Amino acid sequence: MEFQGLQNSLPDIFTVILVLLVLLLSWYSYKRYSSISLSWKLLLSSLRASALLILLFLFLNPFFKTTREVIVKPKIAVILDASESVSINKGEYKGNVTYQEVIANLRSAPSSYDLEFFDFGDQIQRTDPDQFSPLYPKTNIFNAIENISTSEVEYASAILVSDGIITSGKNPVLLAQNSAFPIHVMGIGDTTRVKDVSIRNISTNGTGFTNTKHLIGVNLSQFGFDNKTVTIDLKSGELILDTKKINLTNDIEVYDVEFEIENSTPGLKQFQVEVSPTTNEWTVENNTSSFSIEVLDSKKRILHIASSIHPDIKALRSILASDENIELSTYTSLGSMPAVKNLFDSDDYDLIILHGKPTPKAVSEFDLSNKDISTLFILLPDRVSILSSENYNLIDTDSPELFEVQLQRSSQNTDHPVLELEDVNLLTFAPIESSINAFKNYPDAITLFTAHYQNIPTNSPVVSVLEQGNIRKSDFNAAGWFKMYLSPNNNERNFIKQLVLNLVDWTSSNPDNRLLKISPSKNSFNTSELPIINASLINENGEVESSGIIEVTIQGSDFAANYTMNSVGDGNYKLQIPNLANGKYEFTATARKGSRKIDTQNGEFLISESSVELANTIRNDDLLRNIALNSSGIFIEHSSIEGIWDMDEINNSLTSRKEVQENYIFPVRKMFWFVVVLFLLGLEWIVRKRFALP
Repeated sequence: MEFQGLQNSLPDIFTVILVLLVLLLSWYSYKRYSSISLSWKLLLSSLRASALLILLFLFLNPFFKTTREVIVKPKIAVILDASESVSINKGEYKGNVTYQEVIANLRSAPSSYDLEFFDFGDQIQRTDPDQFSPLYPKTNIFNAIENISTSEVEYASAILVSDGIITSGKNPVLLAQNSAFPIHVMGIGDTTRVKDVSIRNISTNGTGFTNTKHLIGVNLSQFGFDNKTVTIDLKSGELILDTKKINLTNDIEVYDVEFEIENSTPGLKQFQVEVSPTTNEWTVENNTSSFSIEVLDSKKRILHIASSIHPDIKALRSILASDENIELSTYTSLGSMPAVKNLFDSDDYDLIILHGKPTPKAVSEFDLSNKDISTLFILLPDRVSILSSENYNLIDTDSPELFEVQLQRSSQNTDHPVLELEDVNLLTFAPIESSINAFKNYPDAITLFTAHYQNIPTNSPVVSVLEQGNIRKSDFNAAGWFKMYLSPNNNERNFIKQLVLNLVDWTSSNPDNRLLKISPSKNSFNTSELPIINASLINENGEVESSGIIEVTIQGSDFAANYTMNSVGDGNYKLQIPNLANGKYEFTATARKGSRKIDTQNGEFLISESSVELANTIRNDDLLRNIALNSSGIFIEHSSIEGIWDMDEINNSLTSRKEVQENYIFPVRKMFWFVVVLFLLGLEWIVRKRFALP
């Protein structure tokens, strides 16, 4: 045991002085007693000095170090593919039976090796090989290797057991090349091709709109069939929405089929694609696949009212027309002539864009004075628009003059959604026309851009936004920005286009003032997945609430259950639900603090039986061999598992090593020393009593 030092900031000279003072004080306490002999004085002084020195010693907080040499076994990470595809019986591979034989052989490793078992699907986690069961709906080998390679544990090697059929994540071959240890790969599964038709992939936008055509692409693969016709049905429940037929031929293995659907009602919709079974087909389990679409209530309805003709107006309408999620109505005033209108039937708009101050006729026709609706005001270079100070004007000015300026980001409010733009040098862009002495009309308005005039920054706002309850307002106090839209500079065009779309999207969206925000981690889960619901909670004062109780009721066609979400800190909550059967589920969540209800929200999610793991069942030996080769490991087929621990290639990298373990001892943390102090003081007290000392 080695003395390492004292954990305090006292200089050494002070420590020496304190020791001397303790010794002198202890001796002086008994020096004056003439009734006892010198030997008893020395004993009593020694007892007191010892007790005080121990207390001083503990106060100075010394620490000691002990070292010992230990033999560390080489650690091996055994990474087991737990996706559904490895449980399939095919050819000589007997699914779970063969897999368990492989695991049993791996567990028979010599006692000089330390094995740690992991299983993975889309994520990787530690596993007990006695309870191993391949049920995951996805295979992400990249994530598994990355987690083990970057682990703080020092592994000597890894053994990856997989069929190499990737259904999620990146290609892991290049990642394996950077591994600090060899990754030996054991291929499981079968490499023979069988007569089969399968759905490989369904591609579609996960979000759609009512009364809008939605495109669905289905990718099929087949092997072994010639001159066979199959039917592909698109279904919603038991209702067949559309049917396609394709003729299978020997020389074509991959087919693409497209469907179009139109949803009339909003909500989370579940659909299935089914391929008719074919005689002598290996399996029909991969002939069905489900997907979901969250159907929103139509497109954003926007009315653009222009008070005159200007290139900015054409540029704005061109930008809005490029967004398929916008349904644009236009109204253009032409002075004494009738206005040019292109209006949709509905007058229920999500946003009204006022390009210049609207004419009295437009105000009357659209009842703008009485409408409680979100607005975006955009400046036109005329005196009436510049000096406009209506309730939709967030930016005001006392001067009708406009100057050529550049946009400059405000140094504050940099995290506003409107500012989710490319990081570019705005001073290199074409100038726009704006005021240099404007000011905010609303104190609560947020300035996002200001004017930069002749290389001098100003505080004059150019873009401001405001949120009042459920209404949002924006003001783009600039004209002539069409030159940016027509610029040959691609960055300049993209910037102004994205800025306009961000302003429109933010202003037309309803503010999310919910205290409880809750949603499933994704819209659709597989039957073998554990559905996860995430939530965040703030209280009525707008403060993060981490100590609330969120109760969730989940209901399906023949299922109902109540759960309580777990707080994970910072106002965030999480609920992991046990496996559920195929179907649509709705949930209601209620947040409480004590007896007070904070908020209630609803949601829904889907559970489907389909799995991409069944689309391809041929072991990918090329991928597995390359993982092993790039990491200096070896590739082994599962049929050669019995001799794995006798292979030199496996054992060469597995050598025990000596490691020096250090242990630090802090006496102040030991009760023993306080017992010693009490013993010494007690002994001193007994001796004092013997001589009747006060």
